[in-house]
Amino acid sequence: MDDKNLLREFLSGGWIVSLVGTLGMTARILASGKKISIIEFFRNIAAASICSGISWFVLEQVEMASLTKAVVYGVVGVVSPELLTGIVKIAKGFAKNPHNYMPGNEKDQTKND
Repeated sequence: MDDKNLLREFLSGGWIVSLVGTLGMTARILASGKKISIIEFFRNIAAASICSGISWFVLEQVEMASLTKAVVYGVVGVVSPELLTGIVKIAKGFAKNPHNYMPGNEKDQTKND
């Protein structure tokens, strides 16, 4: 599928996935009972929406049951702050020493954390 068709498909129904991620994060925030600022609330909601949307683009062409995909979209929304923190940590580790991430390198990658 080309990029234009994928974008059209997202606009015709894939955007709901961002809503699923947003609702997952909202449920997490409400269930935690933790007091957070309005800025932190909207930051987490935006991160959940964006991460779920990205996961839709990644999984759209994967042969997988729709229910499984829906669960993945929701979970990505719920754990998006930790997911983003982990991705940034890995990227920083890679930037410091990319040789530790090369195939065949036997060094422990956790030493760069």
